[in-house]
Amino acid sequence: MGILLGVAVLAGVGCAGGLLLFLGLGAEPPARSAGAPPAVPSAAADGFAATKARGALRVAADPNAAPFLSRAGDGFEGFEYGVASAIAAEAGVPLTIVPSAYTELGSRLLAGEADLAIGQMSPSGAWTGLEWSISYLQYSLCLVVPKGATIAGLAALGGKRVGMYDDPVTTQFVTATIGAAYERVVFADYGYFEKLARGQLDAVVYDCPLARHELAVFGDSLRIADDSLNVATYNMGLPAGDAAFKADVNRVLRKLGDQGMLARLETQWLGSPVPTQGYRTAAGRVVVVQRGETLATIAARELGSPERAGELHATNRDVLGDDPDALYAGLRLRVGE
Repeated sequence: MGILLGVAVLAGVGCAGGLLLFLGLGAEPPARSAGAPPAVPSAAADGFAATKARGALRVAADPNAAPFLSRAGDGFEGFEYGVASAIAAEAGVPLTIVPSAYTELGSRLLAGEADLAIGQMSPSGAWTGLEWSISYLQYSLCLVVPKGATIAGLAALGGKRVGMYDDPVTTQFVTATIGAAYERVVFADYGYFEKLARGQLDAVVYDCPLARHELAVFGDSLRIADDSLNVATYNMGLPAGDAAFKADVNRVLRKLGDQGMLARLETQWLGSPVPTQGYRTAAGRVVVVQRGETLATIAARELGSPERAGELHATNRDVLGDDPDALYAGLRLRVGE
């Protein structure tokens, strides 16, 4: 049944293509022949029209970022590969992955080598020159500690050695939540869990989907103390100034959300239960958008007045971007205490 649903969601794709996209698995498209030069979009082309003129959707992504995107034989697989594949299918063109390290994602886009960048990116001023899609995944940061540690939450980390990836969004959240001096140990690459297992750190704060994946190696010595710290977002980086292309990408993401494809990909690749009802994190309450809901109806129910929809939008601007109507079923929104 799941396979049939996956095929049906990606309308306009042949059965084999739909199945590959549902599984997040597919081969790279064949290289363009050396005959005619590639089509160049005209100045009037915009949105997916320009993508079609190029003949492919070029997506900058890290090919070593399982379970989000990784190599599989001659192609790629993973959660973000499935999302990017669905966008390419909607645009009616093949997907081309532009292999890039995490730190190169923005520069690839700005240099015109890619149309989109995807790779566990969160909107931040640290990514200069980019615009952002609406969120294709809302997740939580995890607190990981040694198995024998009594640390239960971020509030207990004052004076401790806390490892984290070199991400300003994580740093800001952790610093504000701890509320006391602590030793921040920043990593630009892997190695944090090895140091935690050896006792060189007291805790690590890391994206839950990645933490669950990596702890398969450290399950005997490390544990997740809290997997509901907050709601953070992953968004696609886009070139600034192309409003039509951004609108087309957001339209596809909303469609994938409403049709359940984002939830199915999350379950398949990230191995975590997808919430269907509201819940509480260390940072406050979260609601899960139901089909047909608007910010006004959610604000009326959760905040007491539909007039507070603007407040709800401001709180979740990283999720929704500039469009207060960019809701889809399953979207997770912060609603405060």
